[in-house]
Amino acid sequence: MGAHQQLVRENDTIDDVFVVQSGWTCIYKLLPDGGRQVLAFPLPGDIVGISFLTLGRALIALESISEAEVSPLSAAALARVRANHPRVARALDWSHARDVAILTEHLVNLGRRSALVRTGHFIIECAERLRLLGFDTDGGFDLPLNQYLLADALGLTSIHLNRVLRQLREADLATFRAGKFVIHDIKALRELAGFDGAYLAPPPRMP
Repeated sequence: MGAHQQLVRENDTIDDVFVVQSGWTCIYKLLPDGGRQVLAFPLPGDIVGISFLTLGRALIALESISEAEVSPLSAAALARVRANHPRVARALDWSHARDVAILTEHLVNLGRRSALVRTGHFIIECAERLRLLGFDTDGGFDLPLNQYLLADALGLTSIHLNRVLRQLREADLATFRAGKFVIHDIKALRELAGFDGAYLAPPPRMP
């Protein structure tokens, strides 16, 4: 599918989960005044919607933000996989726990970290998640977000985000330009963000 295609709308009835096969997607919540809070960016290998099967409806919207391949998986098929493949079931549980950990970090970002620190934390988190998918991200990575979407993810206005990006650039830490974050000093950026990536670590080997 192309970019900016909506797969799930808030309050849709949910019978499937969605497995991201390629590309970038985002989940977000719309506010009554038309504002939007981006909650997370599911990447290849991520599964969206497991918790909503119990509720029967989506509490968020899911949208592609680049060309992406997203496959639906029915609740019945998911139940069969869980019942017949214990290792896969444990991997699904780990994946869900990691998603909760990512959302927890984002909550801390919005509630307690300064705009500069939360932006640095977001950059390092994206770099680390992509590295775990096999990409070399020490020098930077492609990020198919416009500045408005990035601001919605960080809980900032676009004007405030511009100031933060300028601070990062002038400190020679990172530059965001034309859909790409260039990281100039990854060690210093990690220190600024106080980044502890343990919550992203792959699960231990499963018997």
